[in-house]
Amino acid sequence: MLIRLTDTTTGQAINSQSVEFWKDGKQLLTRPRGDGNYIFVDMGRDNSLMKIIAPGYDPQEFLLDYETLDERMPSIDIFLIPSENNESVLTLSGKMRGLKQIEAVQLGKPVCSISEFNPKDNKLSLFLPNRQMNLEGGHYGILHGEKDYEHFIVKEQTNRTTVRLKEKLNDEVAVGNEIYRIVFGNVDSKGNYILRVRDTADKLRYLVRFQTDDKLKYRVYSFEGKEVFEEKT
Repeated sequence: MLIRLTDTTTGQAINSQSVEFWKDGKQLLTRPRGDGNYIFVDMGRDNSLMKIIAPGYDPQEFLLDYETLDERMPSIDIFLIPSENNESVLTLSGKMRGLKQIEAVQLGKPVCSISEFNPKDNKLSLFLPNRQMNLEGGHYGILHGEKDYEHFIVKEQTNRTTVRLKEKLNDEVAVGNEIYRIVFGNVDSKGNYILRVRDTADKLRYLVRFQTDDKLKYRVYSFEGKEVFEEKT
């Protein structure tokens, strides 16, 4: 089993000898392999509840379901949220009935744009400002103005500027469409949510997506200083 840890606010790998992995109340031994990768051996293939405790991040629980993973090399990507004690983050919180997931993209900060789309092979060719970027395993959104975006996952980066997607795109894409990295929040069973972003500018604008069982809602928020304002449209 391989678990890859990523800071959801930056997209950077989390490498620490102090990360703890717990399964069914017992701490697991792991082999850190760099780039946020942690290898586990002889842990069985039973579905179970796991918990991750990493310095500087909120503890996170997730269900390990082997039926959804690759049989030969099961792996899972976990996106950790910085702790509220971190002075470099800003927080959006609240409660929404029936909420299942919250995520966002930072407006005005695309990581790349589309140069070509091959629907037959499910491949995107990209204009990459940084040709050394590794997008494999990442979650991204194709923005449609400031109205909404389509969430997709990169299954494989076949070369420096081409990626294969995990699933088919639902919407049409065009040359020049901008691609943004997804920032994940957390939702509890009662619909209480938390989304944190890095405090990197005087004014930060995010398109936030709220997902319930039957609908998606999008809202634009501005993070100014320590305050958060919902932009009315």
